[in-house]
Amino acid sequence: MASDDCIDPNESEMTMIWILSAELATITFGYLLYHCAFNRTNHTSLFKVKGVQKHWIPMPRDFVEDELSKKSVFKAEELLSIDYVPESLPHREEELRSLARYFKTMIISPGTTSHRVVIEGPVGTGKTAVTKRFCDQMEKAAEKRGIKLHKIHINCRVHKSAYLVYLRMLKEFEPKFPKRGHSPEELLQMLLEILDNEDRYLLLVLDELDYFIKQRGADILYDLTRLIDDRLNAPQRLSMIVVGRKIPLDDGILDSSTLSTLQQNILRFYKYESNALYDILAERTYMAFKPKAVMDETLQVICDIASERGDARYAIELLLRAGKQADSEEADRVIPDYARQAKADTHPELRKEVFAALPRNYKLLLLAAVRQLKENRGAYVTMGEVEEMYHSVCEEYGHEPRAHTQVWEWIQDLNAHGTIDTKRSGTGQRGQTTMIGLSDVPAELLEQFLLELLEKRRK
Repeated sequence: MASDDCIDPNESEMTMIWILSAELATITFGYLLYHCAFNRTNHTSLFKVKGVQKHWIPMPRDFVEDELSKKSVFKAEELLSIDYVPESLPHREEELRSLARYFKTMIISPGTTSHRVVIEGPVGTGKTAVTKRFCDQMEKAAEKRGIKLHKIHINCRVHKSAYLVYLRMLKEFEPKFPKRGHSPEELLQMLLEILDNEDRYLLLVLDELDYFIKQRGADILYDLTRLIDDRLNAPQRLSMIVVGRKIPLDDGILDSSTLSTLQQNILRFYKYESNALYDILAERTYMAFKPKAVMDETLQVICDIASERGDARYAIELLLRAGKQADSEEADRVIPDYARQAKADTHPELRKEVFAALPRNYKLLLLAAVRQLKENRGAYVTMGEVEEMYHSVCEEYGHEPRAHTQVWEWIQDLNAHGTIDTKRSGTGQRGQTTMIGLSDVPAELLEQFLLELLEKRRK
């Protein structure tokens, strides 16, 4: 008689066959269920069992992986961002050279003199890009020679008071400096003490200063100019560049001393010609797209569209959107028709960086105004109608609405930004009220962009 511990070889073989058969059946059933019964249109699966009614079972789908697996015409899409400043700036070499001539003594003999330059020009003419690239080059040249030069680029739409501007300047050197508790004058004096004590120099850029002056007046220019001029027997630590579409340089806003100082060096930027836009787009295409992905005819179409305004920023946005359209259709090339479609979907007056920089309260109020204009289908809506919609928008986003006085002030500020139009009511309206409208950007387009911005904040 065989021992209890002894295993019958036939029994062992039968057991192994049974296990393998079971595993094979499981794999086969899973394969058939997923690959043969998957309905791609409805993203569901259908399987049949004899004598049993058909059943639809939802199948999970990873949309992120789907999107990542698609081919793209881009190799570096981020190089088409409005925030990106390329090393080379075609057709702005003379402007860069002029700035180098103005400021070279900051490197040759630092502290001997202060420089102030005004840069003016329409939107999309390269003012901000040139100042950023120039300041980078100045900082590198100073570092090579052991000079402690710092550059600070401040957007005056974001830092909307002299206090916020001075605080931003001070935080460059003292990052943990408290936000409150000092006057603007004290902030400036503390900044000067740091520059003197640490033998540092500052090249300050005040971007979109024309907007700031409309809102707050030109005292900031007077304060900074006086700060420089009062240091007759001390090293000149501060030089500055002020940038805007049109800086109001007249004796009705500035005193004669400040005016004469700023009027000496004005650098004007003019609209790009069609050939200049083509060179800019060709360079960005080489950097951002795969080889031969963009047809030359597509660049020509974009140049034709954008040359009326001479706006390189608009041209680059059209190129970006045309590329995205190609990706959306899983095409290998960016054809001219994608550029035409991009024009239909893009409005040159929708300055995205301006709307993105608005505080959340402003975005909610602007969204309310846009929705009310869409609902009324008129050119203007009343302040009361916008406030009513504003309360609904605040409820939608879980935000506490503000009182009438504060909302009215925000409306005036948005008007100063150039994002809305306001006027006093005329005949046909009972009493006097503020009328609100949009003259530049279609309401539907602006609503879509504001929703995108607010959704990003939610995530």
